[in-house]
Amino acid sequence: MSDETKTLAAKYKIAVPSNLDPKEVILVIEDQTDLRLIVAHQIQKQNVGVVRQATNGYEAVEVLKHLDKNQKVAAFVCDMTMPVMGGLDFLGELRENPELDRAPFCLAMDQVSKEKIMLAVESGCDEILVKPFTLGDIVPKLRSAFSKYHNSANPEKLYELAKQLYRSGKLDESTKIYTELAAAAKLAARPVVGLARIELKKGNTDKALALLADAEKRNPNFVHVFHERAMIHAGKNNWDAAIESFKKAIALSPLNAIRYKDAADVLFKVKRYREAIDLLELAVKQKLDFPDLYHYLSQATFALKDYKQAAKYVRTALGADPENCAYLNQMGICLKEIGEFDEAVKAYNQVIKNDPTNVDALYNKAILLYGKGDKDESVKLLERALRKKPDFPEATKKLEEIRKAMAAPPAA
Repeated sequence: MSDETKTLAAKYKIAVPSNLDPKEVILVIEDQTDLRLIVAHQIQKQNVGVVRQATNGYEAVEVLKHLDKNQKVAAFVCDMTMPVMGGLDFLGELRENPELDRAPFCLAMDQVSKEKIMLAVESGCDEILVKPFTLGDIVPKLRSAFSKYHNSANPEKLYELAKQLYRSGKLDESTKIYTELAAAAKLAARPVVGLARIELKKGNTDKALALLADAEKRNPNFVHVFHERAMIHAGKNNWDAAIESFKKAIALSPLNAIRYKDAADVLFKVKRYREAIDLLELAVKQKLDFPDLYHYLSQATFALKDYKQAAKYVRTALGADPENCAYLNQMGICLKEIGEFDEAVKAYNQVIKNDPTNVDALYNKAILLYGKGDKDESVKLLERALRKKPDFPEATKKLEEIRKAMAAPPAA
C-alpha cells in the first residue's frame, strides 16, 4: 500500500464508525460446527453484534445475498481453510463483487507460518485469529479488525465507496475514484477492472475490453479480469472467447465454486450444455463439491440425452436432496432409457408417494408400464393425471391411443 494511495483514501474524508454496533450483523464462517457455535455464542454473549453463520465462503455469499435490506454487516470472522470455498477466496469475492459489501475481516488459521501470514496480509485481511484460540481472544480480535479497517487512510474504504457509487448509478463519481486509484497504484489491476465494469454498465463493451487488456498487463493473474472478460464475450455471443476466459478464471482460482457457477449460469441460459459440462467437470476433478454442481451436471447431461451419465449425476444430486421430485422424475426417465425398468418404476413410485398430485410422475409411469404391456394400469394412471390436470394434452393423446388399442380386435 503506497503512501500516495493512503493519502488518496484520506482525501475523500470517508466517515468512520468508532465501534461495533450491536444491532449489525457479524457473520461467522467456519466448517467445524462445534467451533462455529462456540465463536457465535461468545460474540452473542459479549453483545457486539447479531450473529449469522455459514459453513463455508460459498454459503456465506448466499447468506449475504439474502440478508434483509436493513441489515448491515459489521464484520466477518472466517476460517482460512474450508471445503467449497475457503476464507481467502471469500474475501476476494467481498472485495471484487460490486453487489457485496466488504467489512472488517478477521481470518482464523491454524498451523501458522510466515508464508500464511504474508498471504493473508497481501489478500487484505484486517486481523488474524490464530488457532487454537481462547474465548477471550475472539472479541478483541474483532475490535482490532474493525479499528484497522475503519481508518480514513485505508484505501479499502475508498474501493468500497467506489462500489457503492457504482451500485447506486453514480457512475461518474465512481469513475473518478477508480481513476485516481489506478493512477496511485500503477501495477494494480483492481481499479482498472472497476473502470471496465462502469464502461460495461454504460454499454461501452469495446472500451471495457480495452480496459481489461490494460488490467491484464498490470496483473496477468488477477482472476476478475478474466471473469469480466468472459461475461462481456458471452453478452456478445462470442462463445469461444467467453469459454476460454472462463477457463482462465477457473485455472487461476480452481477451488472457488463461484467461478464454476457463474460460467454454468451463463451457458445454461443459451443451452450450451456441452460446454457447461466440460467446465463443471473441472470442478469434479478438483474434488470440489458445492450445492449446485451436480444439479447443473445432471440437468446438462439430461438435456443432451446422455441418460447413463445423467443417471449418475442425478443420483449424486439426490444424495443431497433425496426427496426432490424433479430429480426423481428425471431418474425414472434415465433408468427407463437405459433399460432399468423396475428401478425406473421405483423412482416414479417415490415421487408419487412424496407428492400424490405429481402429474409428471403419473404420466411417466403410465408410459413405462404401457411399454411393458400393462395397459390397464397405464389407463388408471393417465386418468388420475388428467383428474389433477385436465389440460394435459400429452396425457390426453396417450390415453386415447391406449384405449383405441385396447378396443381394437386382436390381430388374426
